[in-house]
Amino acid sequence: MLRMSAPPQRSEFVRLWMLHGQRIYAHILALTSNDADADEIYQDVGMTLWEKFDQFEPGTNFPAWARQVALYKVQNFRRLRRHKTLLCSPEFLDAIDKTAASDAETLDSQRNALASCFDKLPARHKELIEQRYRPGATPKSIASETGRNVKAIYEALRRVHRALFDCVRKTALREGTL
Repeated sequence: MLRMSAPPQRSEFVRLWMLHGQRIYAHILALTSNDADADEIYQDVGMTLWEKFDQFEPGTNFPAWARQVALYKVQNFRRLRRHKTLLCSPEFLDAIDKTAASDAETLDSQRNALASCFDKLPARHKELIEQRYRPGATPKSIASETGRNVKAIYEALRRVHRALFDCVRKTALREGTL
């Protein structure tokens, strides 16, 4: 049987949607503050982006494009349901959208900086952080596993966290995102 793969453009949409979809949903939720409305709008945004993906310029900012579509969908949703009490004006909604978009870009930059800074850590520090953030792990359980004193684990975690914080901060200052 001959198996057809998805066209590259559609595969790219799926990749971008999987990568950014949760943040787009969070953006919609910030604009609506209602889970049911956000769910409905999110589905509509996904369908619209899928249908119009051929208009997306590869290499440009997919999250920004998706947030813009989401803003239009939220505004349209509110306009169609104007018989319900509106808690904010369209101007306020635009201000929330701009703030959320700016915050998303800052968080993306910080997340990338954190990943880069983590990669620069010595292996033993990476291992300690990975141990600490394993589900159910505590400094006490790490101390027990490693035969170290709990106080020493806390101190080592504090030093590694400080090193990561300083590295992320320096990266953000260098990139102008702080």
